[in-house]
Amino acid sequence: MPRILRRFGPQRINHVIIRGVNKQEIFLDRQDREKFIEEIKNTKDKYHFELYAYVLMPNHVHMQIYDKEGNISIIMNSIQTRYAKYFNKKYERVGHLFQDRYFNKIIEDENYFSNAIRYIHKNPEKAFLSKKEDYKWSSYNDYIKEDCSLVDIDVFFSMLDENKKLALQKFKQFHEINEENKISDEIVYELQNKLTDEQLTEALEEKLRLENIQNIKKYNNRIIKELLKDIIKIPYISISQLSRVTGLNRKLLGSIK
Repeated sequence: MPRILRRFGPQRINHVIIRGVNKQEIFLDRQDREKFIEEIKNTKDKYHFELYAYVLMPNHVHMQIYDKEGNISIIMNSIQTRYAKYFNKKYERVGHLFQDRYFNKIIEDENYFSNAIRYIHKNPEKAFLSKKEDYKWSSYNDYIKEDCSLVDIDVFFSMLDENKKLALQKFKQFHEINEENKISDEIVYELQNKLTDEQLTEALEEKLRLENIQNIKKYNNRIIKELLKDIIKIPYISISQLSRVTGLNRKLLGSIK
Protein backbone atom coordinates (compact mmCIF):
# COMPACT_ATOMS: atom_id res chain seq x y z
CA MET A 1 0.00 0.00 0.00
CA PRO A 2 1.63 3.31 -1.08
CA ARG A 3 2.04 6.03 1.49
CA ILE A 4 -0.80 8.55 1.43
CA LEU A 5 1.71 11.36 0.98
CA ARG A 6 2.30 10.19 -2.57
CA ARG A 7 -1.29 11.09 -3.32
CA PHE A 8 -0.81 14.77 -2.53
CA GLY A 9 0.29 16.17 -5.87
CA PRO A 10 -1.08 16.70 -9.37
CA GLN A 11 -3.52 13.87 -8.73
CA ARG A 12 -5.12 15.17 -5.57
CA ILE A 13 -7.47 14.19 -2.79
CA ASN A 14 -10.60 16.32 -2.68
CA HIS A 15 -13.01 17.08 0.14
CA VAL A 16 -16.18 17.66 -1.87
CA ILE A 17 -19.37 19.17 -0.48
CA ILE A 18 -22.67 19.58 -2.32
CA ARG A 19 -25.72 21.30 -0.88
CA GLY A 20 -29.37 21.70 -1.75
CA VAL A 21 -30.30 25.03 -3.30
CA ASN A 22 -31.52 27.46 -0.62
CA LYS A 23 -30.58 24.80 1.95
CA GLN A 24 -33.52 22.61 0.89
CA GLU A 25 -33.48 18.89 1.61
CA ILE A 26 -32.14 16.72 -1.18
CA PHE A 27 -33.11 13.38 0.40
CA LEU A 28 -36.72 12.84 1.42
CA ASP A 29 -36.77 9.08 1.97
CA ARG A 30 -34.67 5.92 2.01
CA GLN A 31 -35.04 5.39 -1.74
CA ASP A 32 -33.49 8.80 -2.43
CA ARG A 33 -30.42 8.00 -0.35
CA GLU A 34 -30.05 4.58 -1.95
CA LYS A 35 -30.31 6.18 -5.39
CA PHE A 36 -27.56 8.69 -4.59
CA ILE A 37 -25.24 5.93 -3.34
CA GLU A 38 -26.03 3.96 -6.48
CA GLU A 39 -24.96 6.96 -8.58
CA ILE A 40 -21.70 7.22 -6.61
CA LYS A 41 -21.01 3.55 -7.30
CA ASN A 42 -21.86 3.78 -11.01
CA THR A 43 -19.67 6.85 -11.46
CA LYS A 44 -16.86 5.25 -9.46
CA ASP A 45 -16.97 2.19 -11.70
CA LYS A 46 -16.78 4.40 -14.78
CA TYR A 47 -14.10 6.89 -13.73
CA HIS A 48 -12.06 4.74 -11.33
CA PHE A 49 -11.68 7.25 -8.52
CA GLU A 50 -11.12 6.23 -4.91
CA LEU A 51 -13.66 7.12 -2.20
CA TYR A 52 -12.29 7.41 1.35
CA ALA A 53 -15.34 8.78 3.18
CA TYR A 54 -18.87 10.06 2.66
CA VAL A 55 -21.98 11.10 4.54
CA LEU A 56 -25.46 11.89 3.24
CA MET A 57 -27.12 14.57 5.37
CA PRO A 58 -30.68 15.81 4.75
CA ASN A 59 -29.59 18.86 2.73
CA HIS A 60 -25.93 18.26 1.91
CA VAL A 61 -23.33 15.61 1.18
CA HIS A 62 -19.64 15.26 2.07
CA MET A 63 -17.29 13.03 0.09
CA GLN A 64 -13.54 12.53 0.20
CA ILE A 65 -12.34 11.54 -3.27
CA TYR A 66 -8.94 10.69 -4.71
CA ASP A 67 -9.21 11.96 -8.27
CA LYS A 68 -6.63 9.74 -9.95
CA GLU A 69 -7.23 10.91 -13.51
CA GLY A 70 -8.11 14.59 -13.12
CA ASN A 71 -11.83 14.03 -13.63
CA ILE A 72 -13.30 15.63 -10.50
CA SER A 73 -15.56 18.02 -12.48
CA ILE A 74 -16.80 15.18 -14.69
CA ILE A 75 -17.28 12.91 -11.68
CA MET A 76 -19.34 15.42 -9.75
CA ASN A 77 -21.34 16.52 -12.79
CA SER A 78 -22.24 12.90 -13.48
CA ILE A 79 -23.41 12.21 -9.93
CA GLN A 80 -25.32 15.47 -9.52
CA THR A 81 -26.96 15.50 -12.95
CA ARG A 82 -28.20 11.93 -12.75
CA TYR A 83 -29.49 12.30 -9.21
CA ALA A 84 -31.17 15.66 -9.89
CA LYS A 85 -32.93 14.16 -12.91
CA TYR A 86 -34.19 11.28 -10.76
CA PHE A 87 -35.27 13.62 -7.92
CA ASN A 88 -37.08 16.11 -10.16
CA LYS A 89 -38.95 13.37 -11.97
CA LYS A 90 -39.95 11.60 -8.75
CA TYR A 91 -41.21 14.74 -7.03
CA GLU A 92 -42.54 16.45 -10.18
CA ARG A 93 -40.35 19.52 -9.76
CA VAL A 94 -38.26 21.66 -12.12
CA GLY A 95 -35.19 23.79 -11.67
CA HIS A 96 -31.88 23.40 -9.88
CA LEU A 97 -31.64 20.93 -7.02
CA PHE A 98 -28.11 21.77 -5.88
CA GLN A 99 -26.66 25.11 -4.82
CA ASP A 100 -23.93 25.95 -7.32
CA ARG A 101 -22.10 22.90 -8.67
CA TYR A 102 -20.04 21.71 -5.71
CA PHE A 103 -17.51 22.98 -3.20
CA ASN A 104 -14.07 21.42 -3.33
CA LYS A 105 -11.26 21.63 -0.78
CA ILE A 106 -7.91 20.18 -1.88
CA ILE A 107 -6.42 18.06 0.93
CA GLU A 108 -2.72 18.80 1.19
CA ASP A 109 -1.49 16.75 4.15
CA GLU A 110 -2.17 13.65 6.24
CA ASN A 111 -3.44 15.63 9.22
CA TYR A 112 -6.25 17.25 7.24
CA PHE A 113 -6.93 13.96 5.48
CA SER A 114 -7.58 12.03 8.70
CA ASN A 115 -9.38 14.86 10.52
CA ALA A 116 -11.67 15.42 7.54
CA ILE A 117 -12.67 11.74 7.59
CA ARG A 118 -13.58 12.03 11.26
CA TYR A 119 -15.42 15.29 10.63
CA ILE A 120 -17.44 13.66 7.84
CA HIS A 121 -18.36 10.65 9.96
CA LYS A 122 -19.38 12.78 12.96
CA ASN A 123 -21.70 15.04 10.94
CA PRO A 124 -24.86 13.17 12.07
CA GLU A 125 -23.85 13.64 15.71
CA LYS A 126 -23.16 17.35 15.22
CA ALA A 127 -26.62 17.72 13.68
CA PHE A 128 -28.21 15.67 16.52
CA LEU A 129 -29.54 13.13 14.02
CA SER A 130 -27.85 9.97 15.25
CA LYS A 131 -24.74 8.47 16.76
CA LYS A 132 -22.18 7.90 14.03
CA GLU A 133 -22.24 4.12 14.53
CA ASP A 134 -26.03 4.04 14.15
CA TYR A 135 -26.18 6.22 11.07
CA LYS A 136 -26.76 4.15 7.95
CA TRP A 137 -25.87 6.82 5.40
CA SER A 138 -22.15 7.29 5.96
CA SER A 139 -18.95 5.33 5.41
CA TYR A 140 -18.26 4.89 9.14
CA ASN A 141 -19.70 1.38 9.17
CA ASP A 142 -17.91 0.49 5.95
CA TYR A 143 -14.74 0.78 8.01
CA ILE A 144 -16.18 -1.03 11.03
CA LYS A 145 -17.47 -3.92 8.92
CA GLU A 146 -14.39 -3.76 6.67
CA ASP A 147 -16.67 -3.58 3.65
CA CYS A 148 -14.71 -2.36 0.61
CA SER A 149 -17.52 -2.59 -1.93
CA LEU A 150 -17.88 1.20 -2.15
CA VAL A 151 -15.31 2.83 0.14
CA ASP A 152 -11.55 2.33 -0.21
CA ILE A 153 -10.84 1.71 3.47
CA ASP A 154 -7.31 0.28 3.17
CA VAL A 155 -5.63 3.65 2.63
CA PHE A 156 -6.71 5.12 5.96
CA PHE A 157 -6.25 1.82 7.78
CA SER A 158 -2.67 1.61 6.48
CA MET A 159 -2.00 5.05 7.99
CA LEU A 160 -3.24 3.93 11.39
CA ASP A 161 -1.42 0.59 11.64
CA GLU A 162 -0.02 -2.17 9.43
CA ASN A 163 -1.97 -4.72 11.47
CA LYS A 164 -5.60 -4.66 10.33
CA LYS A 165 -7.06 -5.49 13.77
CA LEU A 166 -5.00 -2.77 15.46
CA ALA A 167 -5.91 -0.34 12.68
CA LEU A 168 -9.60 -0.98 13.33
CA GLN A 169 -9.10 -0.37 17.05
CA LYS A 170 -7.25 2.87 16.38
CA PHE A 171 -9.94 3.91 13.90
CA LYS A 172 -12.60 3.62 16.61
CA GLN A 173 -10.42 5.42 19.16
CA PHE A 174 -9.63 8.20 16.70
CA HIS A 175 -13.32 8.86 16.18
CA GLU A 176 -13.87 9.31 19.93
CA ILE A 177 -11.40 12.18 20.10
CA ASN A 178 -12.94 15.62 20.42
CA GLU A 179 -11.94 17.23 17.13
CA GLU A 180 -12.64 20.85 18.02
CA ASN A 181 -9.50 21.95 16.24
CA LYS A 182 -8.37 24.22 13.45
CA ILE A 183 -9.30 21.78 10.66
CA SER A 184 -12.84 21.27 11.93
CA ASP A 185 -13.28 25.01 12.38
CA GLU A 186 -11.92 25.63 8.87
CA ILE A 187 -14.43 23.23 7.31
CA VAL A 188 -17.33 24.86 9.16
CA TYR A 189 -16.08 28.34 8.23
CA GLU A 190 -15.89 27.49 4.54
CA LEU A 191 -19.35 25.91 4.57
CA GLN A 192 -20.85 28.99 6.16
CA ASN A 193 -19.05 31.54 4.02
CA LYS A 194 -18.89 29.97 0.57
CA LEU A 195 -20.25 32.20 -2.19
CA THR A 196 -22.39 30.87 -5.00
CA ASP A 197 -21.05 31.35 -8.55
CA GLU A 198 -23.59 34.13 -9.05
CA GLN A 199 -22.53 35.93 -5.86
CA LEU A 200 -18.84 35.62 -6.73
CA THR A 201 -19.46 36.85 -10.29
CA GLU A 202 -21.31 39.91 -9.01
CA ALA A 203 -18.63 40.66 -6.40
CA LEU A 204 -15.77 40.34 -8.90
CA GLU A 205 -17.47 42.49 -11.53
CA GLU A 206 -18.07 45.21 -8.94
CA LYS A 207 -14.56 45.06 -7.46
CA LEU A 208 -12.75 44.89 -10.80
CA ARG A 209 -15.19 47.24 -12.55
CA LEU A 210 -15.89 44.79 -15.35
CA GLU A 211 -19.22 44.60 -17.13
CA ASN A 212 -18.67 40.88 -17.68
CA ILE A 213 -16.13 38.97 -15.56
CA GLN A 214 -15.31 36.77 -18.56
CA ASN A 215 -13.71 39.85 -20.15
CA ILE A 216 -10.79 39.40 -17.77
CA LYS A 217 -9.48 36.81 -20.25
CA LYS A 218 -8.62 39.66 -22.63
CA TYR A 219 -5.84 40.87 -20.34
CA ASN A 220 -2.31 39.46 -20.34
CA ASN A 221 -1.21 37.17 -17.52
CA ARG A 222 0.70 39.87 -15.64
CA ILE A 223 -2.37 42.11 -15.35
CA ILE A 224 -4.63 39.17 -14.47
CA LYS A 225 -2.33 38.18 -11.62
CA GLU A 226 -2.29 41.74 -10.33
CA LEU A 227 -6.08 42.01 -10.46
CA LEU A 228 -6.66 38.72 -8.66
CA LYS A 229 -3.76 38.63 -6.18
CA ASP A 230 -6.00 39.67 -3.26
CA ILE A 231 -8.98 37.60 -4.39
CA ILE A 232 -6.95 34.38 -4.53
CA LYS A 233 -6.05 34.75 -0.83
CA ILE A 234 -9.67 34.62 0.35
CA PRO A 235 -9.94 31.16 1.99
CA TYR A 236 -13.51 30.34 0.96
CA ILE A 237 -12.96 31.09 -2.74
CA SER A 238 -11.43 28.03 -4.37
CA ILE A 239 -9.29 28.01 -7.51
CA SER A 240 -11.79 25.68 -9.17
CA GLN A 241 -14.69 28.08 -8.51
CA LEU A 242 -12.65 31.09 -9.61
CA SER A 243 -11.70 29.26 -12.80
CA ARG A 244 -15.32 28.36 -13.43
CA VAL A 245 -16.54 31.93 -12.98
CA THR A 246 -13.77 33.73 -14.89
CA GLY A 247 -13.01 31.12 -17.54
CA LEU A 248 -9.33 31.36 -16.64
CA ASN A 249 -7.01 28.37 -16.61
CA ARG A 250 -6.58 26.75 -13.19
CA LYS A 251 -2.83 26.51 -13.74
CA LEU A 252 -2.63 30.28 -14.21
CA LEU A 253 -4.76 30.91 -11.10
CA GLY A 254 -2.65 28.50 -9.09
CA SER A 255 0.49 30.46 -9.94
CA ILE A 256 -0.84 33.71 -8.44
CA LYS A 257 0.90 34.65 -5.18
